[in-house]
Amino acid sequence: MRLLIVAFLLAGVGTFAQTPKVPSKLEFAGINLKLSEGARKEIQEKVNMLTKSQKHFMIKVNRSASYFPIVEQIFEEEGLPDDFKYLAIQESGYISDAVSSSNAVGFWQFKKATAQEVGLRVDSKVDERLNIASASRGAAKYLQQNNLFFNNWVHALQAYQMGAGGAQRALKNIESGAKSMHITKDTYWYVKTFLAHKIAFEQAIELARNSVPRLYIYTEGKNQSLKEIAKRTSTPIDSLKKYNKWLRTKNIPSDKKYAVIIPNFINAPITPVLTQAKGTDDGQPLVSKGEGIIIPHTMPAIKEFTINGLPAVMSNTELSIDELAEKFKISPTTFSSYNDILPHYKVLANQVYYLKRKMAKGKIYYHTVAQNETLWSVSQRFGIRIDRIKKMNRMGEAENELEVGRVLWLKKLRPKNIPVEYK
Repeated sequence: MRLLIVAFLLAGVGTFAQTPKVPSKLEFAGINLKLSEGARKEIQEKVNMLTKSQKHFMIKVNRSASYFPIVEQIFEEEGLPDDFKYLAIQESGYISDAVSSSNAVGFWQFKKATAQEVGLRVDSKVDERLNIASASRGAAKYLQQNNLFFNNWVHALQAYQMGAGGAQRALKNIESGAKSMHITKDTYWYVKTFLAHKIAFEQAIELARNSVPRLYIYTEGKNQSLKEIAKRTSTPIDSLKKYNKWLRTKNIPSDKKYAVIIPNFINAPITPVLTQAKGTDDGQPLVSKGEGIIIPHTMPAIKEFTINGLPAVMSNTELSIDELAEKFKISPTTFSSYNDILPHYKVLANQVYYLKRKMAKGKIYYHTVAQNETLWSVSQRFGIRIDRIKKMNRMGEAENELEVGRVLWLKKLRPKNIPVEYK
C-alpha cells in the first residue's frame, strides 16, 4: 500500500508502480465476500492483465476518475451501492459510444429495448445510452430491479449480464438477504471479472481524482445548440461535443431536461463539492451532480445543495448567522455548532455552510492540501467533521495546521504502517 501511494504521489498519475494484490476477504455492496484460493488466483490473473499495460491502464483510470463524481451522486440518489460504479469500466471502459458485438451501446452497454424499459430515450435525435448522467440512472434502475428479484447484490450483478431469468436458472442456490458469501472457482465468470476491475482500479482512481478534468451537468439547455451552450459556459465546442455524443440533432429537445456534460480543463480555484443545486436565476446556473460547480455571473442570494449527503447552503453576499438561521428555521447556536464557528461570526460570501451535523467520513479517499487550506476549510468543503479528519489522519489534539501538499485520508483511518505522505 505505502509503495503504491508513494509511487503515485511522486510520479503523478502517469505511472502505476505496483499491481494490487487480491485479498482473501473483501466487501462488495455491503456483503462480506470470502474468496477461495482458486478464485483468488483467478481474479489475481485478471487484475494482472488489467494493469499489464501502464499506458492503457492509466487511460482508463483518468477517464473513469472524471466520470465517477457524477455516477456516485446518481447512485446515491437512486439508493444503489457505490461499488457498482466499477461496472462501467468492465462494460465500456467509460467510453460513451462503445458498441458491443451484440449491438449493446454506451457507458452501460444497453440494447435499445432495455434502455427504453429503464426510461432512456433512444431515437434519431437523442441516444441517452451515451449520456453519462441518464445512462447511469438507467443502470441504477435496472440493477435495483434485479435486486428486488434476488435481494442479493451479487446475484443482481450476475443478472446484469445474463438477465434475471438466466441468473435464476444458472444459480444453484439463491442466497436471499445474504450478508456474507463465498466466491469460488464455480462463481460466475462475470462476477469474478467485476471483482478484478474493482480491485485493479479502486486505489488508482482515488489518487487520480484531483488530476483529471472535472465534469459538470448543465440542465437548462432546452432548444439550444451545443454551440450556444459552449458560448454561455465558455467551453470549447470540440470538448463539449466530445462529452455529449448522445445529441444527434442540432438543438436539445424540449420534452424534458437533458444533462449536458460540461468539462472544465482550467486550473481555476476549486469550489466545494456541491451537488443538486435548487432554484435558477434566469436559466443560467450549471447544476452539478459531481464535484464542484461552475458559479454563473448572476445567481440568487442563497443556493441550496447536497454535499456528502448533507443539506448545505451558500450565499453570494455576507450575512449574519441570525439571518441565515432564521431563513432555514434553525437556531443560530445549532447552526454555529454544525459549522464549527462562533455565534458572532459572519456567514461569508461563496462559502459552504451546513444545516445538519457534518459526517464522520467523506465520499473520496484522499485530498491533497492546497495553498491556504485549513482543517476548517477542508471540513467545510467535504462535509466531514474536523475531529474525524484529525482522527483518520492520526493527528494530535493540538495539531491544527496543515502543510501544503499533505495527503489527507478522508474516508478511512490511515494505517499505522503508512506514514504521512506529501504530493
